[in-house]
Formats: sequence, C-alpha cells, structure tokens
Amino acid sequence: MRTTIELTDDLRARLLALAAKRKLRGYSTIVREVLERHLDEAPEEGRTGRGAKAARVARRVRGSLSTAEADRMRRRIDRLWERWR
Repeated sequence: MRTTIELTDDLRARLLALAAKRKLRGYSTIVREVLERHLDEAPEEGRTGRGAKAARVARRVRGSLSTAEADRMRRRIDRLWERWR
C-alpha cells in the first residue's frame, strides 16, 4: 500500500544516504522496517478485546499460511475493518 508522509529535508537526506549505502533504489524498505520494529515493540495502548487479540495473533504469524489459514485470517481482518472507525 502506498501512503504519503511528511519528512524534514534532513531526515529525507539521511534516509536516502542509508538506502544508497544498502544499495536500495529508495527508502521505502527502511521506513517499513523501522515502522514494523516500532509497532512490534510498542504496547497495545487503547486496544481491548478481540481487536487486541487479533493484533497479537497477526504479529506472531511467521512464514507462509495455508490457503485455509489465509482465508480465515482475511475474513477476520475484513470483520475488523468493518467495525473500525
């Protein structure tokens, strides 16, 4: 999914330098890695009940899912999106 974020000129320059050092064309991979790490380590503030449980389960998923598991997870995610505001 694509999104837009606001960066300072300095932060953008640092990201581009790190991406070049890692031989990446852009810095999307770096931003994604940092966000994933931050969210994995962050407490589940404001989450309660089934949404918190689904988030914990989703973070523990490693490797590939069977078709049935992927379908089941997609249905759970769709239900969560329907209730999200």
